[in-house]
Amino acid sequence: MLTNRMRRTTVLTAAMALAGLTALGALPATATTGESTEPTSASRDIHAPNCITDREDKGRFYTTVWVTNECKRYYRIKLIMARGADSRCFSIRPGQTRMNESRGLSPYLKRIILC
Repeated sequence: MLTNRMRRTTVLTAAMALAGLTALGALPATATTGESTEPTSASRDIHAPNCITDREDKGRFYTTVWVTNECKRYYRIKLIMARGADSRCFSIRPGQTRMNESRGLSPYLKRIILC
């Protein structure tokens, strides 16, 4: 059974060998070390169109966000809050305004994404 120190030494040795091979030109610089190159969920989120507008009423522990759909079609959206709870996905029809209240320490709207 390997101890933590032996595992760490093995990983460091492998990383140094890979770095050495890359520096010598034996491997391309884009070679990966087994880590996933898949984008994070935040980078895969699709932002809502500009015709979905918002207005915030900020407070110390609660922030109320009103979202209005000024587009010509239905959308399913989610409000991503910073320092507060995100909303659930909800539908909003053209011309409709929906309200969402988020609780946290001075929460504010970070972005609106499509679901």
